[in-house]
Amino acid sequence: MIARRKSRQIQLGKVKVGGDAPLTVQSMTKTDTRDVEATLLQIWSLEAAGCDIVRCAVPVREAAEKLGEIRRQIRIPLVADIHFNYKLALIALEQGVDGLRLNPGNIGGKKFVREVVSAAKARKVPIRIGVNAGSLEKDLLAKYGGPSAEGMVESALRHIRILEECDYPEMKVSLKASDPAMMIEAYRMLAHKVDYPLHLGVTEAGTPGVGTIKSAVGLGALLSEGIGDTIRVSLSADPVEEVRVGVDILKSLGLRKGGLTFVACPSCGRADVDLVKLAREVEDEFKGLNDEIHIAVMGCLPEGQQILTREGPRPIEAVAEGDEVLTHDGSLRRVRRGTRHAYRGELVEVHPTGFEPFRLTPNHPVLAFPRDARRKAGRDHRLHIATVLAAGAEPRWVGAGALRPGWVVVSPVPQEKEDRATLEADGLGEIPVDDDFMTLAGYYLAEGTLSGKGGKPYQQFFYFHEHHTRYVERLQAIFAGLGLRASVQRRRHTAEVITHSLALGRTLEGLFGQRAERKRLPEWMERLPRDKQRALVRALWEGGGHLGRVRGSWRAAYSTCSWALAVQVHQILLRLGVAAFLHHRDQSGRQRNWVISVTSQPALSCLARVLGRDPLAGATRRDTGQVALDERALYVGVRTVRRVPYEGHVHNLEVDGVHSFAVPGAAVHNCEVNGPGEARAADIGVAGGKGIGLIFKNGEVIRKVPESEIVTAMREEVEKFLAERRAATAAAATLD
Repeated sequence: MIARRKSRQIQLGKVKVGGDAPLTVQSMTKTDTRDVEATLLQIWSLEAAGCDIVRCAVPVREAAEKLGEIRRQIRIPLVADIHFNYKLALIALEQGVDGLRLNPGNIGGKKFVREVVSAAKARKVPIRIGVNAGSLEKDLLAKYGGPSAEGMVESALRHIRILEECDYPEMKVSLKASDPAMMIEAYRMLAHKVDYPLHLGVTEAGTPGVGTIKSAVGLGALLSEGIGDTIRVSLSADPVEEVRVGVDILKSLGLRKGGLTFVACPSCGRADVDLVKLAREVEDEFKGLNDEIHIAVMGCLPEGQQILTREGPRPIEAVAEGDEVLTHDGSLRRVRRGTRHAYRGELVEVHPTGFEPFRLTPNHPVLAFPRDARRKAGRDHRLHIATVLAAGAEPRWVGAGALRPGWVVVSPVPQEKEDRATLEADGLGEIPVDDDFMTLAGYYLAEGTLSGKGGKPYQQFFYFHEHHTRYVERLQAIFAGLGLRASVQRRRHTAEVITHSLALGRTLEGLFGQRAERKRLPEWMERLPRDKQRALVRALWEGGGHLGRVRGSWRAAYSTCSWALAVQVHQILLRLGVAAFLHHRDQSGRQRNWVISVTSQPALSCLARVLGRDPLAGATRRDTGQVALDERALYVGVRTVRRVPYEGHVHNLEVDGVHSFAVPGAAVHNCEVNGPGEARAADIGVAGGKGIGLIFKNGEVIRKVPESEIVTAMREEVEKFLAERRAATAAAATLD
């Protein structure tokens, strides 16, 4: 076991550094701090990766003035990186930062130093003295013939004395160099001269490959000797990678253990099982645990939230055991069970671009990834989603409470396929499921109605614009192929095709429904081969869609007052490679319309090919990069994320195999029990409802117990789990 050097202890926010406090991992943002949204996105990613403290560059006043807004929206301590300008340090302190990184000798005379120290002392904000071999004072470079360990230590002692003269010992010190050997020697020398906490780092370490090696050598050597209280790995890469390397270095030396990771739905109350009380009891029961283990209490979705099932969209409370739901990988999987309990607290409302908002409890995981922004001409411009994906972005499970505007959520593209050659229809015999049938289906869904006495659909009506002669003739030919006669009446710019067949009426009603707001596709039509689905989409657009110019730019849309049909058509378009949005449009005194819209240039070109149209010429809408599509998923930018109060019942589904299900516009995980935010199953979890608790192990239900026995049962299962893991570790060691 490594005996650590005895050092003073300081505190940044809620994080202690030095003394007997655990070693911490730090990082620094690589964004323009004036760009609050981009900076927050990077910090939230760092938090998820395990970063303990984060530092932001403060080169100008505008950056300093943004620190308060940033600090209020993050969970880890924020350090302001100041060079030369004492006024920036004062502004940063006023903004509520938890720490300063500056060198007292570089910010002006003693008057300015005392002013900064006085403000820091009033707020109990520690200061890090940061010495860098590449920027030593000129007299020290001359004295030692260039950068050296001795010069770094002498520089540090100068700055330390300045703070000591101001009677402010709340400091830590770093001595960074790009040469690991020089850095190691400098820290060893200083460790014997002062007892202040030491911040370790190899500066300008380089690319992830070389930088990781240099950092592991420099930091590892010192840490193995007990020197160091906090570390930062400096890489020419995403700062998240810096944190991962830092954590791995500490773990490799046994200086960082996972311990208990506890997650809980933060405000589940007034339930059949009181989950607030349960969460507190579970956390209290296991808070002294030193073994690495993840314990979870579930998260849920509110009643009314639509879930995508084999039969189309359905409210989550209506999804039953045995139903099949669309999952994040595009497959349809069986629901094993559903849970329900009362909830009073906040929900997270996520609004993806071009979709309806969806709501869920804050810890419920969503498949997503962050997206940076670049500042141009005084405005934030987000990178195109396709560009971010091409650069290697990987979707991951993230708690809904961590999502922010600009992130990207992932919606699955259905993958199941099924062909059907014929359809048996009473009175009509065997009907081929071919282009003619798909065209008839599309025309009926778009503009068809049924009528007749006694509720019997004796008559069928189809409406077209008077100039759409080709569509009218096509429909007449289809009826002729079925042995039916059709008449055409023209009135008020409309061509009305009418036929009389009770058999056809019953077939259309049975397959697609009758009232406009209740029309839908039979589930097997969603899985037909793409050529047949193209025929359906063409007919839908011919009957009720639009592809043309709006204010000089091309735009396409299909609208229907049937929510179920809108979702099904949207899913088919995704299968055909058309990146489409789905949202509603309200008109005074009329039914709500659901609109499938296509706006990006690639999607419009793809839709034109599906519809058999000539390539679009002329002006197109500017591609904002808010949507991207591949064969597996639709990627959509998040417009807004907000917290909303809620009191009522919430539900969760346990799904076979992949433990996920889809809402329109996104994929979500079963819950924290089966899949915590970083796509790793909880070791032990509990879901409660109706006076009982379901105990989970690695995502599988292993016990069902009364509410009063939940904590006891969890203790038993945790002890079994840890005993099994220790035995497996011992067995593996014996084999080695």
